[in-house]
Amino acid sequence: MHQPSSRLDNLSEYPIVSQTPLDVLGDNALDTQDFFVRNHFLAPKIDMAVWRLTVGKPGDYTQLYSYEDLLELPAHSLDVALECAGNSRSSVLPPCEGMLWGHGGVGCATWTGVSVRDILANTEDISEESEVLFLGDDEGRPHGTGPVERYGMSIPIEKVLNPDTILAYNMNGVALPEDHGYPIRLVVPGWYGMTSVKWVSEIRIVPRPHKGFYQDKYYVFVTDGPETYETNPRVDVIKVKSLITSVKRGQQIPSGKHVIEGKAWSGYGKITRVEFSPDNGRTWLPGEVDSSDSRYGWSAWKCVWNADVKGRYLIAVKATDVKGICQPELFDWNFRGFANNSIHTVPVEVV
Repeated sequence: MHQPSSRLDNLSEYPIVSQTPLDVLGDNALDTQDFFVRNHFLAPKIDMAVWRLTVGKPGDYTQLYSYEDLLELPAHSLDVALECAGNSRSSVLPPCEGMLWGHGGVGCATWTGVSVRDILANTEDISEESEVLFLGDDEGRPHGTGPVERYGMSIPIEKVLNPDTILAYNMNGVALPEDHGYPIRLVVPGWYGMTSVKWVSEIRIVPRPHKGFYQDKYYVFVTDGPETYETNPRVDVIKVKSLITSVKRGQQIPSGKHVIEGKAWSGYGKITRVEFSPDNGRTWLPGEVDSSDSRYGWSAWKCVWNADVKGRYLIAVKATDVKGICQPELFDWNFRGFANNSIHTVPVEVV
């Protein structure tokens, strides 16, 4: 059984929520055991002798797959960066509601599985208005209240039929660890991680977006003030973002030349530019970006800083993606601090 790395910082034991320290994120390749974990309920106990994936309309399931059936279908592998929608919540001002993630709710892995499009190839009565609901085997009372429900998310049919939307059974070349969704999980490239449902055992074709708590009530953008009972926008595409991983908050470094490094990613595609500031955004220096082979992965970046003068500095980084979208100094505040992609700033002391 997979054991999470001791390098992870635990935010919750039941259910498990763990983040990856920034210096670990800076590794050339992120080990599976160092990948962040965000579970909403306790991990289910799966009996593989009887486990099956059911596919179709509720009450009329037309397809049934065993784990071995899925392994026999054409395999599709791709590098995908997943980010928790609440990542970097602890740095949001004014304060917001929710678990106080640092910046470690993100990771990139190679996922291998079956394109959902292939699974749905023989499913009838799918229209352009259809949504595809993915239900996991984990269940509970959201936030400890209300009726018991299974964790689930529905995806618009256009996104589902992209061949890169997959049901993954391998992570970095080996079977999924339990806390990452064994035996299969959904991977939705470019969307925040809560959409990539774990422990999937049921796929339903539905006429409208899922009304489960997490999709309909929680992972939505809301502001402060009275409840309007209007539909709040869904949290979906990952916003362009970058982090400094080579220097820690408050670190003392000797004067001289330093290579500042980090990671950058965007749900809209590849990173085209990264800029580094040694003076809290007053000036910006061009960084060097190692382009990812995958449009869904993250990119390593670096910049040389000639830190010749002793003192205290706020260093910062910002990224621009293929659509020309650049990180903002401040993001659009929302009550739960979702999708915080404001410029990452780190205080350091040159000694």
